[in-house]
Amino acid sequence: MTKDGRSKRLAVAGLLVAGALAAAAGPAEAEELRRMATPQLIEEARASGAIDDDTAALYLAYALRAPDRLPEAYRSDVPWRGTLPLRSLRQRAETMKQSPARAAVQSLLAGTCSDASGTLPSVLDTTNFHIQYGTVGGGLTASDYGTSLETTWGTEVTGFGWAAPPVLASNPPPGNRYHVRIESLGGGLYGYVDVNGDHAGFVGNSPNTPWDDLDAYASCMVLNDDYSGFPGTPQTALDATTAHEFNHSIQFGYGALTGSGRADDVFVEGGASWVEDEVFDSSNDNYGYLWPNFTQCLGQYTASPYNYWIVFRALTERYGANTPGGGEQVMQDFWEETSKRTTQNLVALNTALVNKGTNLADAFHAAAITSKLNRPCGGGYVYPYCFEEAAGYAAAAGSPAWTRTISTVGSSATATTPDNYASAFVRLPTTGGSFSVTLANTDAAGGELRASVVCDTGTALSITPFPAVVGPSGSSTLNPVDPTGCTTLGLILTNQSQTGANPSSCTARAWTVTTGVVPVELQLFTAE
Repeated sequence: MTKDGRSKRLAVAGLLVAGALAAAAGPAEAEELRRMATPQLIEEARASGAIDDDTAALYLAYALRAPDRLPEAYRSDVPWRGTLPLRSLRQRAETMKQSPARAAVQSLLAGTCSDASGTLPSVLDTTNFHIQYGTVGGGLTASDYGTSLETTWGTEVTGFGWAAPPVLASNPPPGNRYHVRIESLGGGLYGYVDVNGDHAGFVGNSPNTPWDDLDAYASCMVLNDDYSGFPGTPQTALDATTAHEFNHSIQFGYGALTGSGRADDVFVEGGASWVEDEVFDSSNDNYGYLWPNFTQCLGQYTASPYNYWIVFRALTERYGANTPGGGEQVMQDFWEETSKRTTQNLVALNTALVNKGTNLADAFHAAAITSKLNRPCGGGYVYPYCFEEAAGYAAAAGSPAWTRTISTVGSSATATTPDNYASAFVRLPTTGGSFSVTLANTDAAGGELRASVVCDTGTALSITPFPAVVGPSGSSTLNPVDPTGCTTLGLILTNQSQTGANPSSCTARAWTVTTGVVPVELQLFTAE
């Protein structure tokens, strides 16, 4: 988004608070605001200066814990998940100056998973869950919630072997079960996991892992009591939520969301969105997050972290979906490495992939090809360059956009791609005969640019890697590239320069892709 575009949006957000949206916003800006969830509306107003930081914190606390007190202008039915906003709000409250707003925020968050937030009259105890509830809507019952939760536990813990969340020894839930509350939440809020409550808090070293987790937490879960207004059916929305939020329970239990070794948000939420399909393959709620911003780096991803699940899917699906020891093992190993504090983020993910016989640089490049082409597995479309649910992805969100397009031979394209695993997609011409393609890294200071030319024939992908990874001020050429038979032809580029396990920034590296006419004699020689 351009600076001018963001300024327009921020101005519109400010006018939204004043009740003048319809009169002041253009159709595009108004439509974009209508697609925003409550936390985004609050943040837009804060960034525009329409409300101050303390008011934004208070409104987010209302959205999470007292939706009836949230001003009407910020109420949205656009779905959102609360674990990350709640964790961020707790951190923000610690640094707020003493004020009525801070006191109100702290009061609202104090009873997140306790009777202090309202007594729930009914209890359902399943094998692994202690569930408190009142009225359940959307055509579901408390038993449906219990079944969904138990299916999630049976897959993630019993089946896959992820460590069960620890219980709080000083005040465990009945039967040492996991504590869940089914409550009336605000519009669009699926639910959340928190580490504050009657049966939640600091554990330190989880007894459910053979290593010292250092700062594991017992957690609790709050689920919406009515999923009738969410995408899909109430049952699929519930299933996606139990799989997603319980994965946060496991992450807290690993001590991976707190302390100096905590994972970046893209792993926290991208990973939890990814696991939805591993537990409930037909829920498909995560289709709503397609697609991520491929031009941003994995090492410091600042766009919505939920959207990144599809990249994790591309990295893991080749090893088997919904299968113990399959693709899930990559993510499980990542979280275990993070929990052990042996590595962080990019290095932890690389370690998990090395355990499968590859590495992050190779797997990320293959994942970029898979994501951009989005071809369904079968026939000539084979792993690692296909998705089993590609048709569903395309129906829900189309295809990822090309970064640049070269329409005619002899033309070129320029752009930048940051270090620490980001991608770019350049569409190449499919007419005009064979041509050469040169990739030049025009940055003298860094970057490791890896590229492949991919031809989609309509029945298979033909992938030709460039002869070399292109370092600073370097170049590499493919000659000739023959577009014959290609329905789509493109250059897929990834920057695999890694500057740290948990980089604080990602430097953009400039590059140029140039196409050139191949002499007729070379074309004839190649044909022979």
